[in-house]
Amino acid sequence: MERPQSAFVTSKSEPFDSNCMTLTRFVLQEQKKFASATGDLSQLLNSIQTAVKAVSSAVRKAGIAKLHGISGDTNVQGEEVKKLDVLSNELFVNMLSSSFTTCLLVSEENETYIEVSSIFFS
Repeated sequence: MERPQSAFVTSKSEPFDSNCMTLTRFVLQEQKKFASATGDLSQLLNSIQTAVKAVSSAVRKAGIAKLHGISGDTNVQGEEVKKLDVLSNELFVNMLSSSFTTCLLVSEENETYIEVSSIFFS
């Protein structure tokens, strides 16, 4: 299926695609090709995308939010953990845990695995 061509002309006369292909749009479009698809992979990818967007936002605001520097902790590989590492880990753990698609998570920031509560997976 071909998308209709649509462009908004900005003040610099550069076209802006107002009908762009997003990750979510692509994943949902591809999911429809498989009758047996449950949507679990789509939900997982959406959760990862949300976590990435939240981390990106945190990185942009790191200076204002005083997120630069070392947190004072050491990860399982013996490296000093940065404040943004801690926040990023928490964001990914929270997004993936509440995605209803995971039951166990591992991260270099945690010494042991994270068992997701049964209320968060089907």
